[in-house]
Amino acid sequence: MSWAEAMKENAKAASRDRVPADANVLRSAPPTSWDPYAIWLTRVKQPRERATDRFTASTEGQARRLPD
Repeated sequence: MSWAEAMKENAKAASRDRVPADANVLRSAPPTSWDPYAIWLTRVKQPRERATDRFTASTEGQARRLPD
């Protein structure tokens, strides 16, 4: 298959996937639910813990480098 044929096939596939420009037509998407606890855990708690761990690791590394 040549490059031009491949591009034509890609264009055909893309045009089949498009939804008409009708305002009442919505593409069906699976509903996504979210858990407030999961959001808090991944966006707040875990980043804070990682930042604390990094700070602790960096201060321990600096303490080892200090001369006696």
